[in-house]
Amino acid sequence: MQVTIHEKNLTLNDGQKDYITKKVEHLANFEERIDDESTKVKVEVETNKMKTTNKNVSVQVTMYVPNSVIRAEVKAVTVEEGIDLCEDKLKKQIERYKTKKNRRDVKGQWIPSSTLEQISATQGEEAEVVSPTKRKKFDLDPMHEEEAIEQLELLGHDFYAFMNRDNNRVNVVYRREDGTYGLLDFGNKDEEASA
Repeated sequence: MQVTIHEKNLTLNDGQKDYITKKVEHLANFEERIDDESTKVKVEVETNKMKTTNKNVSVQVTMYVPNSVIRAEVKAVTVEEGIDLCEDKLKKQIERYKTKKNRRDVKGQWIPSSTLEQISATQGEEAEVVSPTKRKKFDLDPMHEEEAIEQLELLGHDFYAFMNRDNNRVNVVYRREDGTYGLLDFGNKDEEASA
């Protein structure tokens, strides 16, 4: 497991860095595929000066694990509290990742254990910050709707954009207020005119 720690608007001492690393590495005990040399973990710790709350520390942990991305983000009073809260969230998501039933590829073959090259090839995330809007670029991997819902749950988001393997179009799956899921299918006018 490769752990990188990024600091913004603060400087972590060695004790805090060791605490973060220890907590993140402990997560490998919950799933053997996470304790793989191809697993990359990015920890971002940031402070803000908002006076409306005493939770001025933001901790975000993103785990690039074989065939998935698992992420948790929390606001806390201290760095240690933030990493503890992230660890609790990640344990639940790792359990869900572990019991994920869709482990077959397009051809119906079991997905093999990943290698460093496979994970590196699928991590096309580049972030650009353009004030005041934060922009992110992603490569969309083709997947089925069920896989996109699993990814939505693993990331803990309310929506997830993906390339639908069934129709080769960009789709967004989202969580509705009643707990069910919705799907947005983005086609174009030319496709509909020819259909």
